[in-house]
Amino acid sequence: MKRVILSTILVLISSKVWADSGNPQVEQDFKCYITFKNNAEIAFYRWKMSEMPLRMANLVGTLRQSSDGKKSYINAVEECVELNASFNSLKAQELDKLTPR
Repeated sequence: MKRVILSTILVLISSKVWADSGNPQVEQDFKCYITFKNNAEIAFYRWKMSEMPLRMANLVGTLRQSSDGKKSYINAVEECVELNASFNSLKAQELDKLTPR
């Protein structure tokens, strides 16, 4: 009886480990330099790494409340990088220094 219980527990544990290792796509935090008609800002998102280019493209034209409180359409997503990475654009780097986390 002990062997049956022990083997059942081992099977359940091994299937849990196998299920967890089967999903390597974890979500990651990104920051994006986005521009509106009259201003620009840094926005924060959480996406799967493989979906980043598609998600960036889908942001263009969406309505978002900008930091000044007005709702505006996103004109362009200039650049998205991982949360701890630096932007390539100097404008984005300057704005990133001023953006609270």
